Amino acid sequence: MFWGRCLFFCFALHALLVSAADNEYLTQLQQQARAKNLAQHPEWLNLLHYKPYAFSSGSRSLADDPKFFNAAQGDKDAAAELDATLAVFFSALEETDKQQNPQCTFIARYQWLKRALQFDTAKLAEQPCKRFRDWYATLNPHEVTLIFPAAYLNNPSSMYGHTLLRIDAKDQDEQTRLLAYAINYAANTDEPQGFLYAYKGLTGGYPGMFSSMPYYLKVREYNDFENRDIWEYRLNLQPDEVERMLMH
Repeated sequence: MFWGRCLFFCFALHALLVSAADNEYLTQLQQQARAKNLAQHPEWLNLLHYKPYAFSSGSRSLADDPKFFNAAQGDKDAAAELDATLAVFFSALEETDKQQNPQCTFIARYQWLKRALQFDTAKLAEQPCKRFRDWYATLNPHEVTLIFPAAYLNNPSSMYGHTLLRIDAKDQDEQTRLLAYAINYAANTDEPQGFLYAYKGLTGGYPGMFSSMPYYLKVREYNDFENRDIWEYRLNLQPDEVERMLMH
């Protein structure tokens, strides 16, 4: 019994010392971020989708999903979100098929802050992020092409053009580009065509959703079903810029 209590006490003491060291390093990172004014850096604000208010001073995030933020006021306070994001990076949450460690959930933020603050991996262990790595390897990205399906005047909801991104693989050619993946952003609608559908679509009443899908599905939708022209514009992005975009 005595040795059992001693062993328990040693484990508890070790856990407290590790937690205290983590908190000390977290405080150090947060202080460095404030000294460098990283919360107002354009790239941090872009990662949070911050835009100026239309009729007042200050800015806010266009994202409205609470899971996108780590701070209660993260959509309005970029500094609070940066502090909270650094804190969750110390999480020991293990990655499974249903959950990711915060370093992987916010991998673009993690990599940017890692470069800006020069993380000490002995004090902040880096997670492997296997799910992201597997997804990234499946895409096998090399270039990005902006896709613009032109207007479809026979359908009021499609009277304006639409844009999406195609992720071009390293070994892709004209014959295989239909098999590439596309990243799409569109309103998630649940009403049939009608007045309410048009009203909510014009006023932002539907949630906007990102999705990835095989490019040939979008070609079939726009070209075969609606007979819309599709224009392609290859973007002049460097490999590290492509990687950073896909991380986000």
